[in-house]
Amino acid sequence: MTITLTSKNQVTIPKKIVDRFHLKRGAIFDIKIENNRIELIPMELVEKTYTEDDYKKLEKIYQQEKQTIQPMSKDLIKKLKKGKM
Repeated sequence: MTITLTSKNQVTIPKKIVDRFHLKRGAIFDIKIENNRIELIPMELVEKTYTEDDYKKLEKIYQQEKQTIQPMSKDLIKKLKKGKM
């Protein structure tokens, strides 16, 4: 099977491969280069979850940083707690 590099340095993954690996639009790949070979490894994204201990650590950092020139924002901690980051 062969594919062609476009003028925008893009390649299209053939449908057979997309179907075989159940790839979806926006799929992310790790790329490895070894001995004149390019290898694309599909990656699965895992959403980061934070524990209460993580939030306590962030709050402690916030308390330490709020006296500095560039304090950590309380809004950042709120967004993290709501899972929006």
